[in-house]
Amino acid sequence: MAEFIPVACNLTDAAFRERETLLLARFKEAVAETTELPDGFAFLASGEKDWITLLAELMVAERECCPFTRFELTAEPNMGPVMLSVTGPPGAKAFLKKLLCKPEDSL
Repeated sequence: MAEFIPVACNLTDAAFRERETLLLARFKEAVAETTELPDGFAFLASGEKDWITLLAELMVAERECCPFTRFELTAEPNMGPVMLSVTGPPGAKAFLKKLLCKPEDSL
């Protein structure tokens, strides 16, 4: 039987605001396209080294504070774009949308 992991962030309010200002803002800037998935979202970014590093940094940080998340990073051949899929259990999608999607995204 799978362990129940609540859909919640473990950060304090101050730590979350710092994460939002620094890392999440840079992530949203890097995203060229967002696609809705049944249980989360896929984010397309340039295949440049700096953006891949940023996506990896986001994965490491979010795994620590939001243990319910599942990440899948795909890099296309020939230095093509990268796609980061972020999914979770039922109830996670609304949380992920608020956390990771740009406000202007109409998903």
